Amino acid sequence: MTGITVIGNHDFVLGFQLAGIHNTFVEENIEPRITTILAEKETDILVLQDEDYKKLSPPLKKRANESVKPIVIAVGSLEEDDLRVRIKKVIGVDLYKK
Repeated sequence: MTGITVIGNHDFVLGFQLAGIHNTFVEENIEPRITTILAEKETDILVLQDEDYKKLSPPLKKRANESVKPIVIAVGSLEEDDLRVRIKKVIGVDLYKK
């Protein structure tokens, strides 16, 4: 199990490396790496930039959205409700519930 994996351009990945995440990939074409990670299911959380996520092919984007392990998180301008739904799907609890 690798915990958190980050894929993206150098600047995006560097911030996560400085935060102590070592399983990172600097790549321009992220689709092959994402396909591999989704198939292996060894990663718990896959982090990518929202801009890269939007560029994924429709079938891969659908697969990423439906994935429970790894949970795919696009960092950037995702709506709070989308993140809320993903967290609830993974842990089974609505953390935002008051």
